[in-house]
Amino acid sequence: MAKHKKETAQAPIEPVVAPQEISTPTTAGLAILENPMVACLCLFVAAFVAYGGSISNDFVFFDDDKAILYNKTLQNPSFLGFFKGQNLGMFAPFTWIAYWVGKSISGNEAWGYHFLGVLFHAINAVLAYLVLSRLTDKKWVSFGAVLLFAVHPIQAEAVCWAAGLSAVLFATFYLAGLLAWVSWSKNSNKIYYGLALLAFIAACLSKSAAVTLPLLLVLFDVYKGKSIFTSGFWLEKAPFFALSLYFGLNTFSTRAEEGHDIVASSSVFSAADRFFMVCQTLLFYPFKTLLPLGYSVAYPFVKEQGSWGITYLAAPLVLAGLAYLVYKYLRNSPNYLLGLGLYILPLVVMLPFRTVGSFELRSDRYAYLSSLGILFVLFLFLEKLDTKLRNGVLIAAAVVLGFLAIQQAQVWNNGVDLFKNCVDKTPESSLCQCNLAYNSLLTKQYEAAVDHYTAALKYDPSTIEAYNGRGQAYMELRKFPEAYSDFDQAIKGGLSSPKLFLNRGKCLVINGQPEKAIPDLGKSLELEPKSPEAYYFRATAYDKTNHPDQALKDYGQALSQNPNYIEAMVNRGQLQFKSQQYAAAIEDFTNSLAIAADAVKPMILVNRANAYLMSGNTQSALEDADQALGINPNFQRGYHTRAAIWKTLGNAARAAEDLKKAGN
Repeated sequence: MAKHKKETAQAPIEPVVAPQEISTPTTAGLAILENPMVACLCLFVAAFVAYGGSISNDFVFFDDDKAILYNKTLQNPSFLGFFKGQNLGMFAPFTWIAYWVGKSISGNEAWGYHFLGVLFHAINAVLAYLVLSRLTDKKWVSFGAVLLFAVHPIQAEAVCWAAGLSAVLFATFYLAGLLAWVSWSKNSNKIYYGLALLAFIAACLSKSAAVTLPLLLVLFDVYKGKSIFTSGFWLEKAPFFALSLYFGLNTFSTRAEEGHDIVASSSVFSAADRFFMVCQTLLFYPFKTLLPLGYSVAYPFVKEQGSWGITYLAAPLVLAGLAYLVYKYLRNSPNYLLGLGLYILPLVVMLPFRTVGSFELRSDRYAYLSSLGILFVLFLFLEKLDTKLRNGVLIAAAVVLGFLAIQQAQVWNNGVDLFKNCVDKTPESSLCQCNLAYNSLLTKQYEAAVDHYTAALKYDPSTIEAYNGRGQAYMELRKFPEAYSDFDQAIKGGLSSPKLFLNRGKCLVINGQPEKAIPDLGKSLELEPKSPEAYYFRATAYDKTNHPDQALKDYGQALSQNPNYIEAMVNRGQLQFKSQQYAAAIEDFTNSLAIAADAVKPMILVNRANAYLMSGNTQSALEDADQALGINPNFQRGYHTRAAIWKTLGNAARAAEDLKKAGN
């Protein structure tokens, strides 16, 4: 009887563990989750659908110029060259290699870089799903979170910015390292441990933000129930923390090499300021993720009349309240704590504790990986809904976000579109105003460039670079006094570059102050000796201040560096003519005719005609004058010169006829 009772008591337990009972909550009614390969393929395709259109985007000239187009290492690539020095204050050789691959794909066009950005983003979606689904066994939550990660418009900055390729590239190695660690934790195969370490190194060589990975290793192991109070727990992570410390400290060094004074720039905000800034930023990214509107390339920290606004002042209280709710209701819910950790830990080095770059910023790309944690927590809540309802919410959210992502990707179509969007969203951002002005300058919209540089200086008078840019726009508009004033302000503000001194010197020459221009042009050549334009303008200044020998020498230097510098060639010929060096003048005029545009040939022919005339070769002089007037019958100076030739030949009637045609 006892035995019979025992069997009877166990019988009702069997249906509870039947396979059909546990399959539904695991896949949540989504057939694609039954096959991991199909789920991964869907995520990969979704990422390409959302962002594939950005492949045709152009460069935006927001670090694209410095990091890619003017990167000397890319112009003369070598494996060792990628590992030497730094670019824009970052040691990121793997990113440089990715740039080189992009250049190999599309040359000087942008689409190769954008293709890589979309490709790595799609790979990241697959890796993120594998990490979350294998770590948590919550396939529906993992799939939903990663699907929205793949199509979310907040990712546009990381995916669609050519120079920002580092964000998606480091994330690929970062997620690969986490996936290898999850595999190592499950079966202790040393190969996976080695792969995790190698992937971490590759991530750090792509972007220094990867230094947070060891924190996630701790999070993952705690989530899996491992005790932190054992030596083995920390010993296996020690190499990761050591590398993290090395790469982190190296970033401060490379930033200093680039000219970023971290101590000085950080002192702009007090410790109290930074407390409010950090608290507000921790709430800022979830808000931008859950309410996907109003994206911009920059979100500046701005005080209102010297004080922080309500969103900053209230942020510590809101965080304290949220922390209390988490402690009270979720402290025994490891999945929610995992999601919060996935949000906070990858973000921690991007919080505004210090100013490490050129500007104090919040940026969408900083939340590229952290958005996974926010979305994971969201889907833990949605998991409690009815199966059909939550799947409907997932599909609707993916469609809406994908549509918004396609639109946001077009904001990154070019620099003018990007920073116009930024100015529309945050007109008080001097960064946005300055970069919109710069892109307007590059696209020859000079009046617009002046307007936006002026706005940048209005919002932040310390933006000295705006004086330099506005000066260049004024030069193109031929407003040389205004241009000189701006270049002068830029130099007095501490900027120093060969181009800046050259531009101020050019303005002085054009404004009729050649004697003042000579020191500026000399300074420009001191900073950059290989500058034909600087030699040309200094030669012009020497000529105007009656120093013909120095002028001839500088024209010679300009032509030795650029043999086709026609302005230098013609001016040297004219100076030689004034110095009665007629043979040398004829040679320069002859050489310049070989490369001159048709519009300027009459002027050069008349110059050579005068040189022939003074050297006694009247026949050649007459031929040149006839040819010049044949090209331009209204060229008065040509008639004057030909009249002088006729007079020399003793033909007073023809001379008088030409003078009449000249209007005399």
